[in-house]
Amino acid sequence: MSTDEITDETIAEIEQELDDDGVWIDPAFARSQGISADDEARIEEAVAQTEQADLNVVLVEVSTDDERFQGSFGSLSAWIHDGRGGDATYVGWEAYGAPEVQVDAYGDQPDTTYVDNVAAHQAPDDLADQVVRIAEIIDDGNADRLWDEVPDDEKYYWTADEGVQASEVLGGLGVVAVLAALVAGVVVARRRRRARPTGFTLPTTVLHTIRSAEDRRLRQQADAKVLALGEAIGRGEPGGTASSLDAWQQALDHYAAARSILQQAAAPADVVGALVLARRGDDARATAERKEPAAWTPQPSCWFNPLHDGPTSEVVWRDDERQVDVPACTACAADVREGREPRDVLDFIEGDRTVHYYRLDLGAWTRTGYGALERDLLGALRSGAGRLRR
Repeated sequence: MSTDEITDETIAEIEQELDDDGVWIDPAFARSQGISADDEARIEEAVAQTEQADLNVVLVEVSTDDERFQGSFGSLSAWIHDGRGGDATYVGWEAYGAPEVQVDAYGDQPDTTYVDNVAAHQAPDDLADQVVRIAEIIDDGNADRLWDEVPDDEKYYWTADEGVQASEVLGGLGVVAVLAALVAGVVVARRRRRARPTGFTLPTTVLHTIRSAEDRRLRQQADAKVLALGEAIGRGEPGGTASSLDAWQQALDHYAAARSILQQAAAPADVVGALVLARRGDDARATAERKEPAAWTPQPSCWFNPLHDGPTSEVVWRDDERQVDVPACTACAADVREGREPRDVLDFIEGDRTVHYYRLDLGAWTRTGYGALERDLLGALRSGAGRLRR
C-alpha cells in the first residue's frame, strides 16, 4: 500500500519520530507488510544499539503520484536529511523496479555497499528482520565479506528464475568482473574494466536484469541531486549585480529542465542529462550567491563520461575514421595520451550489447557530448535536437 502524498505535516511527524527513537513506520505500510508492534520495538532497539552510524528507519511506500517524491525513497531521504542536517544513514523501502529495502548514507557514515543485499539474502521473507540485520551489519562492517561468501547463483535472482547458471553466464570471468565491466543501463563504474574473450556477450535477459537495478540507482541519484538543487535555490538569494542575476536565472533554468526530464518516464540517457543539468545549475547557483561574481560560464565536462568529476584538458581522440578534439578528465586524458581507450566511457545498452553513447543517436546529448562540446546545452535542448519529452 502506498501513500498518495507525503505532506509537510507527515514530514514533520517523521522528523520528530526520528529525533525521538530513530524509527518511523507508516501504519498502512506496517499493515501491508505484516510489521507488528513487537517488530517495531525490535527495530527501535536495533537502531538504539547501533554505534557506527547515525541510523534512521523510515518505512513507507512512496507513491509514484506524489508530486514531490515521485515514488522514490531516495528523494524522500534526501529531503528529510536536508531538513535535519548532519551525517546520517537512512533505511527505507524503495518501490522502483523490484520492491526492496534500501540504505542511503549522507556525510561521514560507514560504507553501506552490499549491506541491504546481505540483509535481504539472510532474511528474504521478513522485512523487520532485514532492517534489524542492516543495523547489525553496519556495526560489524563486514558486508563485503558476507556478500563475497554468498554463492553466485544465490546473489542474482535471475540464475534461479531463468535457469541460467553463473558459470554459463560469465564464461569463467566471475560475476564481479562482468558487473564492473558492463554496469547495465549506464556504465558508470569507476573501476578498470577487465579483458574478456572476443565476442563475449552476456545473455540478453541477464543484461536487462542488471540494467534495471543500475538504472534505478542512477535515477535515485538524479532525483536526489535535482531535489537538493531546488532546496538550495529555495534557501539562497542572488547578489545584486547583473552577473549574479544572470547566473541565478541560469540556475533556475537548469533546475527546471532537469526536473522536467525526471517528471517523465526518462530513459537512462535522459537521466544522465538531468544529472548534468543539475550539476551545472548548482554551479550557476553558487556563482550567483558570491559577493562579486564574474559572469557564469559552464565548465566543460569530460566528453567520454559527463559524470566524471574534476577539471578537464583537451585531447585528440581518434575513433574509427574520425578525429576530434575533446575535453577529458584527468584519468581519461591520461589513457588517450597513452594510446588507450578510456576505461570508463559512458555506455548504454542497445539490444543485447553495450554501446558508447557517442555512437548512438541521442539528439543533443550525443551531438554536444552532454555539453562537453557545446557550452549552451540548454539551447541545444530547446532547439528540438535533444531528448526532452513534452
